[in-house]
Amino acid sequence: MALCDLDEYRPGPFILEADRLPGSRRFMAPEEFTRGSTVDIRTTVFVLGRALRLLLDAGDDEQEWRGSPPQLEIIERATASDPAYRFASVEALVQAWRGASSVRS
Repeated sequence: MALCDLDEYRPGPFILEADRLPGSRRFMAPEEFTRGSTVDIRTTVFVLGRALRLLLDAGDDEQEWRGSPPQLEIIERATASDPAYRFASVEALVQAWRGASSVRS
């Protein structure tokens, strides 16, 4: 699966000069709502983590998790409020996800 946000594609990190970026609140990282914040690869990790969460949850209330506990731990790290606690790259998220997905719980 490939995901691409053509509305806001930028070739590298940038400083948010508006009050917020456009998009669905369900997928947006906290820094996408703060003028002057850095939007970078850790923001992308957050968005991908939210996509994973929503794809593996059976309902809009996010209370019907269908994945494994290790997968949920990966998502929680990917969607940490503080970017410093997120995976440092998409590749790191992918590797962790693959490892968590191969574990039977």
